[in-house]
Amino acid sequence: MVAAVLSEAVVSEALHQLYSPVSSPRVRRRADSLLQQFQRSPQASVTALAVLQNPIVITGNAEHDALERAKRVFSASTIYFSVAMYIRKYKLDDVSKWTLQDREQHELVVKNFGQMAQNVWNVLTGPCGTQEELNVQTYLALTVAVILLRFHEPQGNATVIDAVEWLVKNQEHPIIDRTTAALSNFAVLLTLKVIPEEVDNKRVKFAKFRRDHCEDMVQICAAHVVRHVLPLIAGAIDANEEQKQLGALLLQTFASWVEHGTVPPAVLMECGLLDRAFCDMLLPSSSLSAMNAVREVVRVCQQDEHAQLMECIMHNFVILRKKIQECIAANEKSLDFCVNDCARAISECGQAFITYFVDYTLNLQPGSLVYEFLDAILFFTSLNLFNTSHETMDFWVDFRTYISGKYEQRMFGFETFISRLMNILIERTEFPKGFEDLSDAAKERFFLFRSEARNVFRALVTVSVASEDKFIVDAIHAVFQQYEIVDSGSPLPTNWWQHTEVYVHALSAVSKSIREEDTCLMPRLLGYLSRKEPSHRALLRTITIFLGMIGHWFAKHPEYLSNYAFEIIFYGLKTQDELEYTSSQYGQKDHVGAVALRKLTSRCGSHFFNPLWIEALVDLYRLNCPMLGGSSKICLTGDSARLIVDSICRVLTTVSYKDALPVIDELGAIIFAELSARCSQANTYDESPVEFLSENLRHLFVLATRISVQLDQNTPHPILCVLQRHWEILKVALSLYGCCEEVAESFCTLLVGVFESLRSQALNFASAIVPSLLEQFANSHYACYLSVIKSIIGCAGDDDATSASLVRVFTIVSETSMSKIAADGSVDQHSGLTIALFTLVASCGTHHPSILARSNQLESVLALALHALKSQNPDVGAATLDFLFELSSLYGQIIRTPDSLFQGPELAGKLLLHEQIQTLLFEKDVQYHILFALFNAAAGGMAPNLMEKIAEVVRSCWVYFGRQRSEELINRLLSDRNFKGSQVSDRARTEFLNYISTSISMENSRKFKRVLNTFCDHFKRTLAESAMLV
Repeated sequence: MVAAVLSEAVVSEALHQLYSPVSSPRVRRRADSLLQQFQRSPQASVTALAVLQNPIVITGNAEHDALERAKRVFSASTIYFSVAMYIRKYKLDDVSKWTLQDREQHELVVKNFGQMAQNVWNVLTGPCGTQEELNVQTYLALTVAVILLRFHEPQGNATVIDAVEWLVKNQEHPIIDRTTAALSNFAVLLTLKVIPEEVDNKRVKFAKFRRDHCEDMVQICAAHVVRHVLPLIAGAIDANEEQKQLGALLLQTFASWVEHGTVPPAVLMECGLLDRAFCDMLLPSSSLSAMNAVREVVRVCQQDEHAQLMECIMHNFVILRKKIQECIAANEKSLDFCVNDCARAISECGQAFITYFVDYTLNLQPGSLVYEFLDAILFFTSLNLFNTSHETMDFWVDFRTYISGKYEQRMFGFETFISRLMNILIERTEFPKGFEDLSDAAKERFFLFRSEARNVFRALVTVSVASEDKFIVDAIHAVFQQYEIVDSGSPLPTNWWQHTEVYVHALSAVSKSIREEDTCLMPRLLGYLSRKEPSHRALLRTITIFLGMIGHWFAKHPEYLSNYAFEIIFYGLKTQDELEYTSSQYGQKDHVGAVALRKLTSRCGSHFFNPLWIEALVDLYRLNCPMLGGSSKICLTGDSARLIVDSICRVLTTVSYKDALPVIDELGAIIFAELSARCSQANTYDESPVEFLSENLRHLFVLATRISVQLDQNTPHPILCVLQRHWEILKVALSLYGCCEEVAESFCTLLVGVFESLRSQALNFASAIVPSLLEQFANSHYACYLSVIKSIIGCAGDDDATSASLVRVFTIVSETSMSKIAADGSVDQHSGLTIALFTLVASCGTHHPSILARSNQLESVLALALHALKSQNPDVGAATLDFLFELSSLYGQIIRTPDSLFQGPELAGKLLLHEQIQTLLFEKDVQYHILFALFNAAAGGMAPNLMEKIAEVVRSCWVYFGRQRSEELINRLLSDRNFKGSQVSDRARTEFLNYISTSISMENSRKFKRVLNTFCDHFKRTLAESAMLV
């Protein structure tokens, strides 16, 4: 049987089963297990090597060829795995402790592994080498590498590198032509590449002294490999056309030794491989490898001794830039594949060398190396390729930050590049000619670049106050020049609006840096920007955005709000917001005019309370509020009409209720006039009223929640006055459309907002509308009405009349809810109603426990909770568990209250509820049934992700009801033959009882949950076994 398992035929069949699309999961698992078993067998490497020594047979049959490839990959990985596993277990490491027998055994092992290395090398360089897949070749090279690293015994000055040369000399298939030469060089390069990587990644476990020896070897040999070995192979590659394909691997090997070894700067410059990497960056076949090689050389340049190497690298980048520039000038597309990578590489180099060329280079004249290098980075920034330009942004941000801390003369020398960069960014973020005709993808790329450029503007400018002021002043003067062209009467350039817009866009990026004290430039700028002509939709949009961002300036100079800001805002709002000039990735947006208005009123609300603004804002809302037919006279997108209401509220929150009331009255009149007209034309076949009514209710919600609560006011909150005055219209609307859940949700959200915001100020209003609420709830059974009742109870007082009224209301909604759930037979059919009821009861117990106690509804709700503990709806389950935990907490509050406080009236309600809970849980034995249901829930009766909540509720039994009672209940439960958990093994029950009540479990919820989980795992297995017997 063992021989069959280890045979090539059995392995082939297992691989076929593993990768066959028709294999079942069970067959795949069995095949995978067999293959792993094979890899651990003593004969694995021998069998795998035999497979690889066989010729590759390509039949043209896709299934056969795929299996052949899989077999060879598996065989190569098996050899590597076997060698690595043997090395990991090899114990003969300490030579000082060797016996003669140990030495003989070690020499035999070395000899055997030397032969294995040669055999693997022969496969790598054999007749099938050119047909072998790269992952097979890589496994073979890794195998050779780890054998040499562990078992190569240096003779004199010989190293692992010399051992590789020895393998070449002794390979089975000698170098006799260009093909075999190419194959041998490939094997050498691949093996040399993985040697330092294998030492570094520690994938194969060596003894510490051996690991240290290998690491030292890599450090010492790196210079030799880079100076002598790799240049020889490079010469062979250049002399033989068939070896050109090895160029990329040559550079990968170079990068590997530079990364992991120590190569002196002089060697890196003299070996010719760095220059080669820069040349190959422009070749499709080796571009990425060349980039990585350059990146590794850049990374090692950290000391003063690397200054000459840094100059060499920068010089090569300057030459590279010129080659790319020549190709682009000739309209060649041949370098499109590498331009982005070249930009990234030179930027990373610049970031690494900032200290050198800022602190140590004095010559910044045109033609100097540093000047040309920075100019090369600017070249990539200026390319009309958004992705390429973006690759350089991080460098310029770091560069600007670094030079800002230098003395003035040095800063001045480098500011030339920052100024040029700013001009490039301005130019690149200007709307291109014919923008409207671009494809959607091209527009998205442009908007993405503009968005990123804003961040760069901000980062470059805000490093110092002086740079902020200079940029802002220059941008403002650029706008001035644009409008001076208009005033001169000369014909406007075709790109006038684009050139104006781009400077306003740049100003908006740094708007927070505009000085509040300025009274010279800003008024003149706003005067120009508030002109209606000349203009453009995109320019108007950007001006409006900019306006919303300078609220800090208007707060200091409110006199300009009523002229310039007024003109810009209302001209913008009367114009259709052009989504064509903004990115579509954010979906439908609010009108920029409405957003700017909200931002300004947030910062300068008190300055908007004057007839000019208030009348205009109310008229604006009248024009844009939801109208009959579901449209607006002015079409605003998104939540723009709601933003207008929000802006009005931010103004009114700065004045008294009395002053705010006329404005809110007028807005209410607009809303309810439309509502009344809609109700008078009610049509059961018309679906538009739902959206119309819901939107109006959302606007009323804003009025209720955004105007801050004020104390000691002779006038009620304006929204209360509006709602009381127009309540009959709302009742009619609800009678017509209240059956729609969307309308009911919006209506209840409004009322919850009123009661939670105004609290006791809204109690009279609550008393007046409760009958209507109960009627609507009885008709619809929508859960949202329970949220309204909860908010009313939360803000009610403790007087007897209010309490008596709320007891009646609470009783009605609780009984109605439970009757509806019982009638339909399942909590899952009314999940929303069930969740809302549990939330209401818990909230009532917390804020007004006397109402819950006097309603006598707790017993029925607990009975519902027992049913809900069987629910598979995770939301219902979570709400049920939260309710039960809250109930335990309410009971425990009285237990923890000192006796001296029981005389106070504030505890009377809690004491009454405490007694009722005790009666239900103790005397009527409800707690035992809850615990019974909780354990069943934990064993799979509820959603698995609720286990943590279940554990907390079970643990609350110990925390709030005491250890003695909890242990009595658990013992009773585990003795109850009706409880399937009592049928688990005696050992499982004993361990559970021993651990569950320990102080460690009680004090640590995670440990308590772990103990409960362990028991429930036994419980689940018992349930599964019982199910199989049925």
